[in-house]
Amino acid sequence: MKKQVRGLIALGAAVAALGGGLIIMKVTEPSDDKSSDSIVEEYTEADGANLVLVEDGDLAPGSHTLEDEHFHGVVKSVKVTNEHGTMEVVLANEAKDQSEANYVMKGFEDIRMKDSVVRMLVSSANNLVSTGIIEENCTDFEKFGLGSTAATVEMSYASGVTRKLYIGTVAPVSNATYVRVEGSDSVYTVANSSVSYYLEPAEYYIELIMLSKPADDATPKINSLRIERKDIPYDIYLEYGKYAEVANSGGSSATHVMVEPVETYLEAGYAPDITSGMFGLTAEAVKSVHCTEKDLADAGLKDAFCTVTMKCSDGKDYVLLMSEPYMDEGVQKSNAMFKDANIIFTVKTEDAKWATVMPDDIASRLLFSSYVWNVTELTATGGGKTETFELSINDSSIKSNEAKQENVTVKRDGETFDTERYRLFYSYLINLHAESLVLNGEKADGKPFATVVVKDGLLNTETKYEFYDYTVMKCIVSVNGEFKFFCSKANADGLIENIGKIATGEEFTEIT
Repeated sequence: MKKQVRGLIALGAAVAALGGGLIIMKVTEPSDDKSSDSIVEEYTEADGANLVLVEDGDLAPGSHTLEDEHFHGVVKSVKVTNEHGTMEVVLANEAKDQSEANYVMKGFEDIRMKDSVVRMLVSSANNLVSTGIIEENCTDFEKFGLGSTAATVEMSYASGVTRKLYIGTVAPVSNATYVRVEGSDSVYTVANSSVSYYLEPAEYYIELIMLSKPADDATPKINSLRIERKDIPYDIYLEYGKYAEVANSGGSSATHVMVEPVETYLEAGYAPDITSGMFGLTAEAVKSVHCTEKDLADAGLKDAFCTVTMKCSDGKDYVLLMSEPYMDEGVQKSNAMFKDANIIFTVKTEDAKWATVMPDDIASRLLFSSYVWNVTELTATGGGKTETFELSINDSSIKSNEAKQENVTVKRDGETFDTERYRLFYSYLINLHAESLVLNGEKADGKPFATVVVKDGLLNTETKYEFYDYTVMKCIVSVNGEFKFFCSKANADGLIENIGKIATGEEFTEIT
């Protein structure tokens, strides 16, 4: 009976190879014949299962199981030939103590590989066991995909023994593939997962993490990052903030600031993808290995559309080259490589944003950035009125960035002023955000309709903000004489109203 079932499954394979599906369906469909089902189950789980097909030693393939005593040898090399070409993995260092054996792929010694996956080329076939036997004394291997087009795996052991495995088509039973071993005319099935690695191209084994992410305690500080692109007339240049590690120093909570094209703070929620996103950057695929000048030109990297230079505190510089973004299957991608490297990857631009990011995407919208109690003097002018405040810390042992409201004395025009009233006015200023950056040299004529001057005692700076009419809906803001921001005209008009309300005690106008 088992031989009949074996022949039935083999016939199913032949029909499947010819495009038929009837016999496969009949074998796998539920049946009222309980004895028939039990025969198929007995066959698939027991007949020819758990036989060792590939190993070191003199025992014939398929003659015993893993439970039998046999020799576990050291694999010296694995040579794989499939539809993609030929690749060979060789032993570099034998296993010692607790460390695993180390294998390298020939011709890729200078390329970072997925070491654990490369080792699967060794471990998957070594001591490979069957899930069933399909046909003994087979004379037509082609019907199982085990003829001239079969993928081959040649295992060479340190003992001098070699084993050659042929991998055929997927069998019409779940998760199984046809195989045979050189020197045997039997066809077996094995688990798909045990031979799937041998069907991949060599590029599959290349590490897609373009730059490893260091451990948190070993990550260098990123001193600066510069983005040069052909689609914008300026660079985007970011630096590590001078006061990034000082609590309550003002600005946003981002560690870096923008220096070019506009000097401003960065938005903490978005900036890290740009400032530190190079660490751990993972590509989608490998485009070219050991690339030539032609490869660079074809990938758009000989004269790169985007160049990103990251300088780190450990003295290392990283230069990433990116092509102009393109659409591929509905996803925006770019070709990318590190300068002077020998491998080109494709990356999704959502993972590598440097080719598409604009300054407004990462800039903070803060206009006024000093921490409230770091301010030592503030002058606000608008609507024909000028208000001047002076702040001092009551306790000389308390630093301004550590002060609380009860530690501060506020004077207005030389007279003691309500600290809470001042805090509410400054809160309005902090919330008076910009809408966008001035990037194209826009300017305003005439005189400002409002001016605010802030002296910061911690940073030892004096910053002058001037608000000019620009359009009906927008005003343009100059910072220390440089036009930097656009903001809502309605909210800026509220500044004039609030300057007028300081003395009256009226509730301040809120940001809309």
